[in-house]
Amino acid sequence: MSFRAFMIATLAAISVSGHAMAAPEAVPLRGDITLGGGDFSTGGGITVAVEPRRAVDGQLALCGVWAQSERLTAYVRPHVRDLLAPGTLAVDGQVVLHDLRVFNEVAPAESYVGAPATCMGTGLPYRDAARVEIRIPRRAVVRERDSDGIGVEIWFMPATGENLALTSGSILPARWTRFTSPGDQYDTTRPEENPSQD
Repeated sequence: MSFRAFMIATLAAISVSGHAMAAPEAVPLRGDITLGGGDFSTGGGITVAVEPRRAVDGQLALCGVWAQSERLTAYVRPHVRDLLAPGTLAVDGQVVLHDLRVFNEVAPAESYVGAPATCMGTGLPYRDAARVEIRIPRRAVVRERDSDGIGVEIWFMPATGENLALTSGSILPARWTRFTSPGDQYDTTRPEENPSQD
């Protein structure tokens, strides 16, 4: 069985209240939630909230959601979801899931208890007190330069244990920043030194 087929089969077998759930169905997060994500050099950020669950077959499953700040700059907004693609989840140091775009997007909130989460199998047996780590690499989101070498440079910096989707990156209402700038670029190059926060 391929890894993808295994994940789909496991997802279909997750139990929320003693009943097997269909693959598209979401389950509410309960309480043992780990937060991760990061923020942008222009302000605002992403929160990923993940909770371990016991699947009906005794496996460890991870259920999660993600949220982005309601106010982000128009430069950043088109790239937010793509930042989740190289993200991973680790359990007790072992990476068990790649690409966090599988999780549902929800509105940023003080608490994600009750949020409708997507669940994915890990292939590991369930164990109490499993330590979940959310890892999203540091990235250059936008890099633009004019002929004088002056332009826009915006970075995403990972953070753990923080709910950075509650922070703001723009003074404009969210509906005014949901367009794509023609010059936007997504650069995956890791810098050799810390980018300026100015």
